[in-house]
Amino acid sequence: MTCIERFGWRQAVEPGIGRVVSSHGDYYRLVCNEAEEGLIARKKKSLFAFRRLEDRNCPPSTRNEDRLTPITGDFVRFRHNAQGESMITEVLPRFSRFERRDPTARRRSQTLAVNFDTLFVMMSLNEDFSTERIRRYLALATDMGEAEAAVVVTKADLRRDGDDARLGELAEAVGGAAPVFAVSSVDGTGLDRVAEYARPRRTLAFIGSSGVGKSTLVNRLAGEELQATQEIQSWSGRGRHTTTARELIMLPSGAMVIDTPGLREIGRVGEAEWLQAKGESTHRRRK
Repeated sequence: MTCIERFGWRQAVEPGIGRVVSSHGDYYRLVCNEAEEGLIARKKKSLFAFRRLEDRNCPPSTRNEDRLTPITGDFVRFRHNAQGESMITEVLPRFSRFERRDPTARRRSQTLAVNFDTLFVMMSLNEDFSTERIRRYLALATDMGEAEAAVVVTKADLRRDGDDARLGELAEAVGGAAPVFAVSSVDGTGLDRVAEYARPRRTLAFIGSSGVGKSTLVNRLAGEELQATQEIQSWSGRGRHTTTARELIMLPSGAMVIDTPGLREIGRVGEAEWLQAKGESTHRRRK
């Protein structure tokens, strides 16, 4: 099996195909068959002007004018230069995509993860617990493409009286949209459920609020500390956010993980009516 196939490529193998594992400005680290240790490539700016997306698997809300800038997880076509700077020339069609309304520009979308097989929507069992937030995440996930979703409730070792009832209510609210399971990276509770998804050549994406334990869970799956973590702040009950950029990580199982920065806001792209109805519902409850 070639390198690019191990990293999830499922079509015919040909020269000049790479996968983005991290990015730094206009420079991207790629895994590919041309270089055993991977390589650094720049994007060719003239080829990333605004144009219509042709990927039928993209969510309907994204089939419009969009800038095809590579992000972590993308498969790309590149021009290899063994003596100098390689150049990315094309972002290949994405089979899955998770995005939210950009909190800094309400009319644009922000793509958080691409080309994943399973989306883990994460929430902790302490003060971060919110059934409504999970429902909003899953609403965004309904048009993410060829991928499945699962809800992971972390920090199960902090379980208190009443938490079993809350978990039951969450499972009922989610319904058949996704399985729900509680895990603890401290005592190992439920980790076998997550590990079932970590199969060779599959990509897992982790999303959730800052401090829910995404990086700690990645470390447990890897069997070593790949991602920096920080302890829960005693005064707030919240973990400190540690992931500041997306990175594609290869696990010992042969699966890959995209660990995303924690989210503070989330809004459904292209669904102004949905957001308005949500606001009106909240207003009625407050009366």
